Amino acid sequence: MIRAALRGILAAKAAWWAPVLVSSLVSVLVGVCLVQSLGTDASNPEIQAVLRREGLGADHVSSVGLSISVMIIPVAVIVLASVSSAAVATMARDLARWRLAGASPALLASFVMFQLAIVALLGGAAGATATAILGGRLSELLNRWILPALAEVAVDPTPQALLVALLAPPAIVVIAGLLPALRGARVPAIRAVRSDAEASGRIGIRRWVGAGAGLCALVAISVPVYRRPPGIDHGEALTAGLGLAVLVLVVAGVGARVLVPALVSAISHVLPVPGAVWALARNSAVARAHVSGSTVVALACGSGVLGAITGMARTSEAIVRALGSHDEYNLLDTYVICGVIGLLCVVGGACVLALSAGDRRREVAVLRTAGMTPAQILYVAGVEGVLLTGASTLIGITATVLSTGVVSRAAAVDGLPVRFILPWTELAVATAVTMVVLVAALVVPSFRALHAPVRTSLAAE
Repeated sequence: MIRAALRGILAAKAAWWAPVLVSSLVSVLVGVCLVQSLGTDASNPEIQAVLRREGLGADHVSSVGLSISVMIIPVAVIVLASVSSAAVATMARDLARWRLAGASPALLASFVMFQLAIVALLGGAAGATATAILGGRLSELLNRWILPALAEVAVDPTPQALLVALLAPPAIVVIAGLLPALRGARVPAIRAVRSDAEASGRIGIRRWVGAGAGLCALVAISVPVYRRPPGIDHGEALTAGLGLAVLVLVVAGVGARVLVPALVSAISHVLPVPGAVWALARNSAVARAHVSGSTVVALACGSGVLGAITGMARTSEAIVRALGSHDEYNLLDTYVICGVIGLLCVVGGACVLALSAGDRRREVAVLRTAGMTPAQILYVAGVEGVLLTGASTLIGITATVLSTGVVSRAAAVDGLPVRFILPWTELAVATAVTMVVLVAALVVPSFRALHAPVRTSLAAE
């Protein structure tokens, strides 16, 4: 199986570059955070001397890197699952040929999982190498942001951090790649001889059941948390709120093929624009949401985590200020966490769209033969990006509202002043970045497809 898996990776390298890229990015992010955490703990006498001089605790600096690495893991699972699913989808015909040759679904699932593990290990090796070269400098830069007094203190990568950077992507893929592998193993053998494009937009009963079960689980967990919220004094409410935000994103990921098209359809009906071109763009956006729903969820992870963390931080700050305190909240580590996670989400979403961008040639060719002008085709692609951005923003706002509401509810139960602050500025920035990524990823392939010969594009499969 090892030899066959390696040959399969080489033969389908056009599909595996995206998981390698995301795995290497996850490896670098986790590795740098652990280099910073392990290099600034109690074993570093220079760091501890500076902390004592500043009157700070021994883990004041090292806890930042550890917190960021812990936050990266659940988001990395969602993003890698989306990218892996898109990569496996591009191999549908090859997997169908294996089915036609007599391979069992269990064998195919094991084969795909093994390929995903090898690809993730390659990404981990590249990330660990980059961490060994740049990890120390990036950790020093992070330390300088946290505490300027640490500007001259050197940090060297540790073997433990490099080992985790190497093995983190394969370990995450074991979880993230399970569903894509099972879906790939169920590809019908008939796909080996014909393209089943019509069936790709259909939603199976399992997806409906998965989406419904996820929503029921979200309600079943959220209601008890809101009825009896954890205390706010020691940060339990913040942990519970962050957990609800992650749960929202996980539910959206599991039910992406159901929830994202529903959100896109609802948004398109709220914005009724007359004209046949708008109707075509709306229907095209809903159809693309069936295929690229995981892209929307990957990008929603960035806005959801950003909104949840900053919303809870600003609400907590408002509650403290209402009690008469004038201490300034340092949100630097918060923005560092959100920036790192946002980078991972943007790269993952762009990779998923890039893997599915090749089919724009045939779509654009069909629209050109139907008489649409290039301006109308680009308009349709732009509207698709805007509607998908709206769905991503709604998911992020849902995660933000649920998480921030836990803090407000905990304050009310404890008899503290009730405040509820949504970080509209941060959410607007996340929406703008998401829109740029989605619109560019849809308009640029359409623009390139306009310059391709119609006959060649219609013959492409």
